[in-house]
Amino acid sequence: MTNQNESLDELVEKKKVVLGEIGKLPVFRPGTLEAAYRKCGKPNCHCARPGAQGHGPVWILTRKVKNKTVSKVIKKDTVESTHEQIQSYHEFQELIREYVETNVKICDKLLEQPKVDGLSEAEKGGS
Repeated sequence: MTNQNESLDELVEKKKVVLGEIGKLPVFRPGTLEAAYRKCGKPNCHCARPGAQGHGPVWILTRKVKNKTVSKVIKKDTVESTHEQIQSYHEFQELIREYVETNVKICDKLLEQPKVDGLSEAEKGGS
């Protein structure tokens, strides 16, 4: 939880710190990783038996790109690192939320500054 009484200088410093944390994140990717099992269609295969799970797992990464679902097969030996990349993406999203909220608070503080010569420091472009 953030302090409602943070000064403008404290908020500007917080903005810099959050941006620095974003820059330190490892590589990341959005998406959902799920195991998929498939039936091959051969009538004598073990996957054709009633209740059989099927062949697999095949790991599928899905994400939205321009409102379309895009899928990518992930190799079994990269599943763990892919999970880590997705987790890093969630951390990125949280830091972005914090960065935006800090910017909003800075804007609010600038609007609260007293007016000088009919213009506030925010309107003059000052900080």
